[in-house]
Order: sequence, then structure tokens, then C-alpha cells
Amino acid sequence: MFDDQRRTAFLERLKNGIEVASEFGSRNDFEHEAIVDRRFIRVKRHRWWLSLIAMTMLAACQQAPVIASPKPAAAPSPSMSPLAACPSTAALGGPQLVVRNLPAPDDLALGLDARLYFSDITAGTVSILNSDGSVERLAAGLKEPEGIVQQGRQYGSGPLLVAEQGRNRVVRIAMDFQSHAVSVWRAFPNASGGAGIDGIGPELSNGDILIPDSPNGVLWRVSGDGKTATRIASGMVRPVGAAVDASDRIFIADEGGALWVLDPTRRRFATLPTPDDVVVGRDGHVFVNTLGDNAIHELDAQGKQVRVITGIPQPQGIALDSADNLYYTEFTSGGIGRVVRSFVIDPAKVTRTTQGTYVVCPVIHRAPGFTAALEIQVEASSKIQVLQLVQPGPDSSGAIEVRSTAPSIAISLGAGAGSNRLGLGQTIPLTP
Repeated sequence: MFDDQRRTAFLERLKNGIEVASEFGSRNDFEHEAIVDRRFIRVKRHRWWLSLIAMTMLAACQQAPVIASPKPAAAPSPSMSPLAACPSTAALGGPQLVVRNLPAPDDLALGLDARLYFSDITAGTVSILNSDGSVERLAAGLKEPEGIVQQGRQYGSGPLLVAEQGRNRVVRIAMDFQSHAVSVWRAFPNASGGAGIDGIGPELSNGDILIPDSPNGVLWRVSGDGKTATRIASGMVRPVGAAVDASDRIFIADEGGALWVLDPTRRRFATLPTPDDVVVGRDGHVFVNTLGDNAIHELDAQGKQVRVITGIPQPQGIALDSADNLYYTEFTSGGIGRVVRSFVIDPAKVTRTTQGTYVVCPVIHRAPGFTAALEIQVEASSKIQVLQLVQPGPDSSGAIEVRSTAPSIAISLGAGAGSNRLGLGQTIPLTP
């Protein structure tokens, strides 16, 4: 750009040049050529055009700065629509049947795979209750199968041990992928002439198994291979179930009307009508099913009764899942029931989107009064990309959007922390 003095001088010189050019340009071509040398005329003409060009350039310099035309904006990539949480409904209060029309379901146990195993004393079978309510037979031909426990807690998998009451022994059921072969784990003598071993378990942290020797009134601690047995309590009427709490206290259900505790010596923890089994929850509460009053009693860690669930026809077996929901058998009606104490999950709902992703709606049911925050986690996989994850709320089930080349995804839902953490898992098919 020019400063003021230089611009004024330049304009004056330019003006003089244009006037000279105009003088020659005003005559006709004949006069112009007769008076002025042709080479001079060509120079003047060139100067005149150059002057116009210079004027144009100067005018441009004196105008406001030119603003470059904006480049066309790139069309924004479609933004991902925010994922809305899926609805949740409350679980039904009280006991509810989940399976009906079984011959005579007896004992229950939660497997390391989070599935529920149950024995049927009339059918002579051990079966699995899957999360979708279907029943899968595992073994048959047993004589009055009763208590169940799965070995291998420290490894995450292992065989099942089942008390075969009709033969007063414990058998081992293989749990590999191709075989569920049955073999004898340990036999016990029975000189009483009464019914044989009833409930068994649980597995202790070192792999030993607690075996209530029902006809002989003894509690044994047996090595994981079944070869070595150590008597740790005696003098009971008919011990039929055992459980261990977080403080390593051992509870023994005795059909003679007592719930015993070894702490470390044996003492009466509660008096109940014909106890048949016992389990301990993560909060330390003790659950005992009683045949004398067709009920399940919930006791706190000091033995004070908290709740009684009544009206259950002969509850022969009880078990707690990993979220402390209570399952039980109805021996005479042929059913398996459940009491939701925290939360349960039903099969999820899956929708495939036009973008080739999947929106997964978990179906969570909370127990009345259960308000703990729940957290969803998706199992990591190189074939699965989590695009959006909405955590469950007090009245919602959350939601998940994934891009996946796998046929299914695995999720877990949990609440709390440490030894009191409640959790459930689910494998969700993405294709029909």
C-alpha cells in the first residue's frame, strides 16, 4: 500500500500522462499519423493503456480490504443419537415359581457357571436350570440323588459331587465338554438302617468338602479327592446340610430340630421345626428351610429371626445366587421357586440399527426396597466395540449400543464392592 505523499505524487503524474494521451487520441487517424511519428504514437498508446491499468490497480488499493470468499463447509458427519435408557419394572414381591411340573425336585446348588443345579429324587436325575427357564439333564440313573456341590472354586470350574442317598455315597459327575461320566467319589458306612446321606457341601477354601453323615450323626471334612476324612462334629440327630460364613463359622442343619454352629465348639444357634438345609448370604444372614412348618427362616448373624417365608410345600432345597436371590424347591408340588432379594435380569432385547450396530436393552427387575446403584460392564473383545453405554438408574435398565462381528456379547451387572458385592452375568445373542 502507498502512504499519502507518494500516492498524491503518483496520481499527479498519472493524470498528466492521461491528458497527453487524450490529446493525441482526439484527432482522426490521418491527422495523427501525418503529424506524429508512428513509433511515438505507439508508445503513447501503450502508455495510455498502462495508465488505465495503473488507475484500476490504484482504485483497488484504495478500496476496503477484500475478504476471501468462504470455502464451502463440509457437511457434518451424522452425529450419534444419544442412547435412551430402557425401562425397568419392579420384581414381584414374595415367592414366585420359575419351573413347574417336575417329578420331585430336591436339593439345589449354584454352579460356578452361575447356573442352578438340582436333583430329582424320584426321577433319579441331576439337571441344570438355565437362565431362560429351560431344563437341561446332566446325569440319570442315580438312586435318590440329594445334595449337590461343585468342586474347583479356586479354578473356576470342576466336577459336581452329588449325595446318592439310596446308596449312602457321594458320586462325582464330570463336567468336561464331552462327558458327564458318573463315578464313586466316596462311600460311607451306614449301620443305622436309616436313610443315607442327604445334603452335602460346601467346598472350603483349601478344596476340602463338608459332608454331613446323616445316618451316623457326624460331620466330616473330606479331602478334595475323597480319600481322607476327618470328623469335626458328632452327637447330632440327623445332620442334613452345612454352610460356612465369612468368619469361617460352620452351620449344621439337624433334622432333630436344631441349627448348630461350630465356633469353634458346637453350640445351638437356633431351634427350628425339622431343618433340612442351610445357606449363608453375603450380608451374613442365615437361611434355613424347615419341613416342619413348610417355611424358610431368615436369621441374622446373631441368630435373631428376621423374616419367615411361609406356604412352601416341603422346601427340600435352598440356594442363593450371586446376587443373593433365594431359590427353593417345592418337593410335593414339583416346582422350583425364587424370592428376589436384590435384582434379577430377564433375557435382553436386541435391535439391529440401519447403521449395522446393535442396541441392547437389559431387562432388570429390582426387589422392592432395593435402591443400590447398579453398574453394567461389557466383557472386552477385539470383535466388539462399545459405542454408547447408559448405566441403569433407579427406574431404568440402562442401554448399550455396540458394533460387533461376534454372535453374542457378555455383560455383567453388579452393585456394591468387596465380599458384599452382588452380581449377575448374562450372555446376549445378537442374531436370531
